[in-house]
Amino acid sequence: MYGKKIDNLIRMKEAGINVPEFTVMPFEEITGDDIKVRYPSDGMLFSVRSSCNVEDGKDMSFAGQFDTFLDVKREDVPSKIREALRSVDKETVKAYCRSRSIPPENIRMNIIVQDMIEADISGVLFTANPQGILNESVITAGRGSGEGVVSSRTDTTSYYYNLTDRIYYFEGDEDLLTEDLINGLLSEAEKIKGLFGEYLDIEFSIKDGIIYILQARDITTLKGDDPLVLDNSNIVESYPGISLPLTTSFVDLVYSGVFKGLCSRIMKNKKVLKKHEDVFRNMTGHVNGRVYYKISNWYTVLKFLPMNKKIIPVWQEMLGVKNKNYNSEDVKIGPFTRIGTYFNSVKELISAPKNMRKLNSDFKRINDDFYERYNEGLEPFELVKMFNGIRDKLFGCWDITLVNDMYAFIFTALVRSRLKKKYKKDDKEINSYISGISDIESMKPVIEITRIALQKDGMTEEEYEKEKKSYIRKYGDRNLEELKLESRTFRSDPELFDERIESYRKDMDRLKKTYEGFTKEKDEEIKLDKITRSFEKRCAEGIYNREISRLNRSRIYGIVRLIIDTLAVRYKSLGLIGEEKDIYYLKIDEVLKLAEMPQDMKDVVKRRKERYELFRKLPSYSRIIFEKDEFDKNHVSVNSFRRKLEKGELMGTPCSSGIAEGEALVINDIKDTYDVRGRILVTKMTDPGWVFLLTEAAGVISEKGSLLSHTAIISRELKIPSVVGIRDLTDTIRTGDLIRINGDNGKITVIKRSDT
Repeated sequence: MYGKKIDNLIRMKEAGINVPEFTVMPFEEITGDDIKVRYPSDGMLFSVRSSCNVEDGKDMSFAGQFDTFLDVKREDVPSKIREALRSVDKETVKAYCRSRSIPPENIRMNIIVQDMIEADISGVLFTANPQGILNESVITAGRGSGEGVVSSRTDTTSYYYNLTDRIYYFEGDEDLLTEDLINGLLSEAEKIKGLFGEYLDIEFSIKDGIIYILQARDITTLKGDDPLVLDNSNIVESYPGISLPLTTSFVDLVYSGVFKGLCSRIMKNKKVLKKHEDVFRNMTGHVNGRVYYKISNWYTVLKFLPMNKKIIPVWQEMLGVKNKNYNSEDVKIGPFTRIGTYFNSVKELISAPKNMRKLNSDFKRINDDFYERYNEGLEPFELVKMFNGIRDKLFGCWDITLVNDMYAFIFTALVRSRLKKKYKKDDKEINSYISGISDIESMKPVIEITRIALQKDGMTEEEYEKEKKSYIRKYGDRNLEELKLESRTFRSDPELFDERIESYRKDMDRLKKTYEGFTKEKDEEIKLDKITRSFEKRCAEGIYNREISRLNRSRIYGIVRLIIDTLAVRYKSLGLIGEEKDIYYLKIDEVLKLAEMPQDMKDVVKRRKERYELFRKLPSYSRIIFEKDEFDKNHVSVNSFRRKLEKGELMGTPCSSGIAEGEALVINDIKDTYDVRGRILVTKMTDPGWVFLLTEAAGVISEKGSLLSHTAIISRELKIPSVVGIRDLTDTIRTGDLIRINGDNGKITVIKRSDT
């Protein structure tokens, strides 16, 4: 009625939002010579705010075009009302009206006279980042009144709050807002969003710890109609923390090829495949140096499958997807193609075990052939040719591993359901049983290295070197963060093997006990009916093939790593890069192109290193929702925060039974050296290579994970308690805290906080 600014204030006041008292001076009452002001109180200072009938709309804002006055003395209010009224005639306003085809005669200026809050802190809260991040609120605050903040006359601090993970960082010299004030502002914002919509610009002031809302309007630059959702569920297991450009670009290449192969296998329709080419090219994304699934594209691919509404929840559960909301609208496929997907999907699922055996056989042949042909003296063009050959041979068939994943997920879910409903087993018993039904290929490397460490005293130096060489030949690519090409493995740095052996040997009694646990017979099996036994057999087969394919995947990355390391030596000698390790700051296409067209890349590497210094300071988010395309952050400085532990307990999903107490060890960067013996590991996520650390730990808890994640599988094999899916874990637990982990019910108890 009066314009969005006034109308919104009235609605907020009626809804119980803490808005300073105000009165409305309509256009009709302020166009004459004698203005009779109605004051909201007996106070002596007021703000005089314009409220035009055409501003702050969904499509036009007039932001900053009309005049507002703060700290106005009572006797000066009439003159400031006249000044605000005259701002309609400014040339900038007329130009804006012309650009929006607004007839000047349609403009009506109303005025708000509001009690002035002599604020300690004022600022603006954007419920979504106006740059285009929909699940990130931005709060910009400064000392004093809001005028200084908006006009940049006051030093400000900006807070960037991820609404999914409920964590934030800030940019600025002074931390002005406590966590309680930030939560209070966000709570008020949620109420206001309920009145006006998702994307709002909210002005506020804070006096003596009390929050006052001054106005709220739409962010007209954001629509959010077709957002891009990036989610790190499951993929963070393979790429935790920061990944360098060579790794992120290689991940894009791999996932694009594999998923295109999967859809081709299921649909067998080139016309439909071509239509969705952009989806296949964008299965993964990377933001701020971290790897994500472009989850909306994953859902598109899953919708190609028959019975996708039943399959998607199973997939979400097994991959540990927390936010299960998605656009359930079906992908448009012709009826004959849709019928074909049913037939092809069933055929591929039935054939998954046979196809996995063939893949494993084919991979062994490809792997052996590579190491027979490779030597350190190969020229760059020869190394590139080998890389392209490996890519062509494996991208055409590796997609069967995704079919096998679904095969394993489906039969694991069926076994769980049967054990729970028919045999009345609880989660502890079910998890323990599932951990014992498959010969886990991922355990072989740690069993073998444990044996070598235990028997080393009985070996000559020559015998030890022979065992070491044999181990590296078979398992040398399995190590911490093995799917990051920049990571070092036993194959790339053999001395790491010696360090791991000596680490195990620091506690010989524990080492012996661990090895005996590996070699003792499995617990007695549950007597199952024929149907459940059939499900169990297929579940075991799916898990076994899943794990062996993951071990082979580490070998593929080992081949690529060896090619890259050899190219790095060549490129350094040619002066294209400064140090061999600098090659990992280049993208895969850049590295391959240098073999044909050499050029100095040192400046490119320098710029990217500077960017990554910022990325390492930014918190890792599990989900980022962009309005359109993804982009990296760009800040001058970044400061993080630590969440308060409001309660002495955290809850997650139990994956391996048992109870353990011990000192917490928070691992944020696996490249650091840790003494993990007898400690409870606390992390965002583990990857397959963590098995070498877990053998020495008392337990493990992680923010991410699911029943089939490596945290769960390996901890069950090692018989140490594990709990996954604990929100805010690494922001609440500190290294040195004395904690208790209950792998039976998923409870984490902080017994005593550390002094540091």
